[in-house]
Amino acid sequence: MVPPSTAYASWFNLGPTPGQVGSAVILGHVDSYVGPGVFFELRYLKVGARVNVTLANGVVARFAVTGVVEYPKGKFPDSTVYGSRGFSTLQLVTCGGVFNHQTGHYESNIVVFTRLVQVSPPIR
Repeated sequence: MVPPSTAYASWFNLGPTPGQVGSAVILGHVDSYVGPGVFFELRYLKVGARVNVTLANGVVARFAVTGVVEYPKGKFPDSTVYGSRGFSTLQLVTCGGVFNHQTGHYESNIVVFTRLVQVSPPIR
């Protein structure tokens, strides 16, 4: 589900929870006419960077970035982003590339691919 605000990211709840086996996906806006969105800096992540996701129960799933790719929206690889690889991954997705002023939309998507490296119990 695309988040209703640029201030929040949304987990694609038809897939696994981050940290479970399969491809978890979190979507977030890059920006709006008001300013930067929650994933404004996403395109700058580098391979090896860490991404931490705190779940509702306080568990922290820690992921390492394995790649950052820009895809034209017409060639978005659904099965690559949402399909399971048989282990725990997280993909972060936002808009990017050239902004088309006629349509009011970006022409590409930025996808950050990650792999689970650790799950930490909640801090009590």
